[in-house]
Amino acid sequence: MDKVCDGKVALVTGAAGSGMGRSIALTLAREGANVVVNYRTSEESARAIVSHIQSSGGNAVAIQANVFEADACEKLIVSCTEQFGQVDICVIGPGGEWHQEAIDSLDSGAPENVYREIAPLFHLMPLVLPGMYRRKWGRLVGIALHPTELSPAYSYNVGKAARTQAFLQATTEAWRNGVTVNVIAPGPVPSIKDLRRAVEQCHHGQGWESRTTISPQDIAEGVAFLCSESGRFITGCVLPYLY
Repeated sequence: MDKVCDGKVALVTGAAGSGMGRSIALTLAREGANVVVNYRTSEESARAIVSHIQSSGGNAVAIQANVFEADACEKLIVSCTEQFGQVDICVIGPGGEWHQEAIDSLDSGAPENVYREIAPLFHLMPLVLPGMYRRKWGRLVGIALHPTELSPAYSYNVGKAARTQAFLQATTEAWRNGVTVNVIAPGPVPSIKDLRRAVEQCHHGQGWESRTTISPQDIAEGVAFLCSESGRFITGCVLPYLY
C-alpha cells in the first residue's frame, strides 16, 4: 500500500507529550514521512517515540526547542535541515495555558497567554515557507479550538481564535506558491495513557476500533489526510472535531 507522505519531511512541534502531537508524529511516520519530534522538556518521551519509529523502519529524530522563542525556532529549523535537508510539513500544536477564567476576572498574564498561541506561527512561518515556496509544495497545519464549542477559559479561547485567523490569513499567498494552510479544530481531546496504546491506535488496533469518543488518533488521521496528495486542493479549511 502506498504511503501518503512517503519521503516528505514533517516537523511536529510539541510531539513528546501524551496527546495529539505524539499521535501525529507516529501517524506521519506510518505514512512514510521523515519525522522531527520536537519537544521542550520531555526528552525521554521524545526519544522513546523516535526509537519506536526507527525500530519500525521509519526515520525520525528528536530535537529540543522552545517554539515560543524566536532564537530557539531558528536553531530548530537549522537542525531539521541538517538532519533531513528541508521541511515539507509543519504542524504547530503548542499554545497558551488553559485555566478557567471569565472576562471580568482576567489576570495580568492573559495577554501573554494569547500571544503564546500565535508566537510559534510567527516564528516558524518565515523559516519554513521560503523553502516550501521554492519547491512549490508544502503543508502548514495548526491545532486550534472548535469554532463553536468553547471552553470556559476566556484568554485561551481568544488565543485559539487568533491562531486560527493567523493561519487563515496566510492561505492566499501560500496557495499561490503551492502550499496549503489548514487548521484542525477539536473540542476537548483526552490523552492516550502511554506510548504502547498510542502506537496500537496508530495502527488501528482494538483500542482504535473500540473507542467511544474522540482520540488524539482521530486528529492525527485528519492531519495525515491534509498532508497527502488527496488533500492537495484543500486549503483555508477549519476542520472541527467534537468530543
